[in-house]
Amino acid sequence: MRVNHYVMVSCLVFGILVNIYVIIRLNIGVNIFEYLQKIQNLNLVPKCEIDMDNLLNFIDNRHFLELEEKEMRKETAVHEKTIQTMLFAFPGAGLGNKLFEVISLLGIAETLQRSPVINATNPDYVSTLSKNIQPIFPKLVEQFQLKIIPFTAIAHEHTNWGACCKFDNPAKFINRSEQHIMLDGHYFQSYKYFHHMRPKIREWLAPSKLTAVRAEILLPAKHRDDLIICTHVRRGDFQYDGVHQPSDATFTRAATDFLVEFYRTENYKFLQETNGTRYNYTLPTVSPLYTAVLTPTLTPEIDLGFSRLFCDVTLITAPSSTFGWWLSYLSKRKSTTYYRDITESKDGVIGEMREEDFYPPEWVKLKTDQFGRISSF
Repeated sequence: MRVNHYVMVSCLVFGILVNIYVIIRLNIGVNIFEYLQKIQNLNLVPKCEIDMDNLLNFIDNRHFLELEEKEMRKETAVHEKTIQTMLFAFPGAGLGNKLFEVISLLGIAETLQRSPVINATNPDYVSTLSKNIQPIFPKLVEQFQLKIIPFTAIAHEHTNWGACCKFDNPAKFINRSEQHIMLDGHYFQSYKYFHHMRPKIREWLAPSKLTAVRAEILLPAKHRDDLIICTHVRRGDFQYDGVHQPSDATFTRAATDFLVEFYRTENYKFLQETNGTRYNYTLPTVSPLYTAVLTPTLTPEIDLGFSRLFCDVTLITAPSSTFGWWLSYLSKRKSTTYYRDITESKDGVIGEMREEDFYPPEWVKLKTDQFGRISSF
């Protein structure tokens, strides 16, 4: 009897488990059937698709994250001692002047092994950074610390005083023991302050994706494989400020013709990056020597992005133009830059400039002889 009792209990338990299994299977089958009916009603054909764009974006993002993780593992040099400059170009000067000051500050800070600081209590400094620089070059602003440092805690030193474009070597301050130093000087417009960190500068001043796209559409696709000569024309306030000399139409045309002849290939284009619309249209737009394309005056960051993307050769026709200088400095990596001899232009800035400090040695000076012919030096 006891054996029969165990057999009956086992059969009962087994029967219950079988019923549960059947019910589960039926429910799964109904759900699958309903799902298949929905697909059939929608006339959809089940298939496996790979979204290549999303896949590539995922791969790119993973690569970026891996690089970022590697960078985070690196020890970042944080210096307790600080360095500041007057930022004389803030807030009123143009973008070219502002870039010289903030990037020179970064170069000086690296030379002196100090942290570059901007005074957070100065409203002009903060406003200019937030309105004029951060929106177009966010990576550049990230290189600075905004700090409140008591005036009495800062040691002041005169350097680069009274002249825009002469190099005053900051290495003479490297052994100073003061915690906070302010360099009282004007403009700091010399490549020698920062040329040792040029790759970083190109990274900090790289155009955003939107700016790059807006710059790209300025040049028709049919010209993008041609040799591009970019002539920067500076007029604007240079015409009446009593110091600078604006671009001259005669020199601009003669120098551009000279470069076209020098770089003569089967395909070459002359791109004129402009400042002063009326002057632009006094230059011919059709020439037997080359095709001239006039780029509209949009925003400074688009001009810089354009130069970085397309300019194989750059020409500075107003020799003291700081924006023309940056257009050339940030152009394509293997580009060549030419500039007008400042002494023949009678530019008033010559009294504040040491040419070997302002123009990098690889840039080529252009002179005009008594017959109007251009030659290089």
